[in-house]
This record gives sequence, C-alpha cells and structure tokens, in this order.
Amino acid sequence: MIKLRSTSTMLRLDLYIIPTRTGRPALFSPHESLVIIEGGSTDRVRQFIDWLARRPNRIAGWLGRGIRSLHDHYLKLEDRIDPVERVLKAMASTTRFVVHTRVPEEFHRALRRQRWKHVFWFSIDFVITGVVIVFTPFLAPIPGPNVFLYYPFLRLLSHYRAILGILSGLGSNEVEFKDLPELSLLEDSLPDLAKFLDRMQHRIHLPG
Repeated sequence: MIKLRSTSTMLRLDLYIIPTRTGRPALFSPHESLVIIEGGSTDRVRQFIDWLARRPNRIAGWLGRGIRSLHDHYLKLEDRIDPVERVLKAMASTTRFVVHTRVPEEFHRALRRQRWKHVFWFSIDFVITGVVIVFTPFLAPIPGPNVFLYYPFLRLLSHYRAILGILSGLGSNEVEFKDLPELSLLEDSLPDLAKFLDRMQHRIHLPG
C-alpha cells in the first residue's frame, strides 16, 4: 500500500511516529513512498559527485570517481546504520506531510532531537573531511578507492541532506495529523514496518 499523495506539483509524504523498544519514537515511511519521492526529486548529492568526477583537475577527478564508485555501496550500508536517515532525506524533497501519531507534538520533538544529532555529526565529519582533503595529494597515487577516506565525506553529505529534511518538516505549515492505529494493525498494512523495527534494534553503530 503506497502512502503518498500528490497535491498540485508537490508530493505529500506519509510519516508514522512509531514507538520503539528504546522508548523514543522513530519516524517511519513506507518503502514504496520513499522510492517514489526519491525518484521525483533532484538528487543534488549525486549531481555534485558526478560534477566532481568530471573535473579536469587530476586530484578532483580522482576523488570524484572514487566517491562515485562507492556511493551505491554506501547507500546500502547507510540503511543499516540509521534507517530513519533515509526518511529525513526524503523529507527534503517536499513540504507536505501527513503525520500519523497519537501525540501531534511528538512530530516536532522527534525532528528537534534528530536535528541536534545530525548537526553534531555534520560538524565532526566536516572537520574529518577537511583533514582528508589536506592529505589527498599524498594519497591520490594509491590505486583503488579507499573507503576510510570517502566514508566521512559521504556521511557529511548525508547529514546535510537529513538536516534539510528536518528543516522542511519543522518549517512546514502543511502538516496534516492523523491518529496512529495500533502497532499490530500497522504491521498488517505496512509489510516493511517489521523490517524497519528490526533494523532499528540491530543497526550498525559506526562513528558519524
């Protein structure tokens, strides 16, 4: 069941404030909804990576091609690091939301918690990426991509996109709230919810 609506030219994304075993609710959106809204958005991160790979400068081109080769693999890893992050990044593509929750105030509380976390790690990864850039001329001759060099940069871009999504949600005046059904009923109507909750419980804890 695809929970995505279109109003004029702007997609409206359904979000669910789901209670988790940690006690803090998490933002969830059905996989089909995320695929549709991601397909209809302009992926500036991907555009930037492609632009960097086409640079005539040898070091810039090398860096861009290496990041591009790892980008798709990173996206799979990202979903295991933080499943909520993909939802936040999808929110950056719209300002229209239908939020299913028992407590409407929890939507903005959840976004503010996420904003603090992503701003913090954005700052850390920004510093680390700067250090990596300084040493890039010495590492460029090494054949093959180095995941330890690209990972902070990819996390930096991902945190930036997540922050844009958080700001979109906090600043939107087109948020419609609906009551959240019981979790057992949700799992019947949203087949990927159980997988999401399992990933939240067993996610990979990596720095950044």
